Amino acid sequence: MSDNEFEKNDSGAANFYFAEAGRMKPGSLIMMKGAFPCRVVHMSTAKPGKHGSAKAMISAKDIFTDKQYEESFGTGDNIPAPTVTKVEYVTLDVDNDGVVTLLTPDGDTKEDLSFPTENHLSHLNKKIREILAEGKKECLITVQKWGDTEQIISVREGQD
Repeated sequence: MSDNEFEKNDSGAANFYFAEAGRMKPGSLIMMKGAFPCRVVHMSTAKPGKHGSAKAMISAKDIFTDKQYEESFGTGDNIPAPTVTKVEYVTLDVDNDGVVTLLTPDGDTKEDLSFPTENHLSHLNKKIREILAEGKKECLITVQKWGDTEQIISVREGQD
């Protein structure tokens, strides 16, 4: 690399945006503890008191591990919310180690995704294998992505 060439890196800033804590609702996405992308399951507010502003108490579950977190914020605080994308792929094959071969919407193959290992998603592994074993219908899986983290979150039978 010469003195006039530079490496391009992602700053990670595109992985989240800011949202007001007091406007969170169940189903909203939020970063809990500053590092975990979560879906809000419960939100309540406390009125302003003698010693400060109104507070928002938020309970949320991690979108990848299903672990629950609780945190409180000022209702006017801008807090990070993750930018999560979901893509549906056609499943071509699954090897013995649980690595899935997918057909991308562009027509390329993707072979860097494994079965989910989290307990709350373990039923998907069996369902994927069943649909592929029947061979009658397409096996469509939905992959959730945040930054470099990807996980299979749902599976369904497609059209013949």
